[in-house]
Amino acid sequence: MKLTITDAAKKKIKDNISGNAKFFLSLDDGVGKYSDAGSCAIDTSFDFIAVDPDLDDHDFDESMDSDLGPIYIKGYSKSYMDQNLKLDLKMNILQLSGDAGIIDENVPISDERKVK
Repeated sequence: MKLTITDAAKKKIKDNISGNAKFFLSLDDGVGKYSDAGSCAIDTSFDFIAVDPDLDDHDFDESMDSDLGPIYIKGYSKSYMDQNLKLDLKMNILQLSGDAGIIDENVPISDERKVK
């Protein structure tokens, strides 16, 4: 599984997150401390989260390659993803898509690092 991050999306991420960070692409399903939605959500929702580089969060047990280095995910969330993913910027909003089309049309960026 690979996540291609377009130049426009990289710029948006870097405008919001500077310095050293580890990245999570978090399915917003109510599991873990970075998720506040629940499984009753109508649509599939992801968040792009920066955390401290040395953080070890057992909920994010797998990773995928990306243009920004490894992106950590909840392993079971792969069932909502395609093999080839793309994070792009549309109307100043991050959008996640795959081979089958749009997965999440509004992926928020969150910086959860202790030291920013």
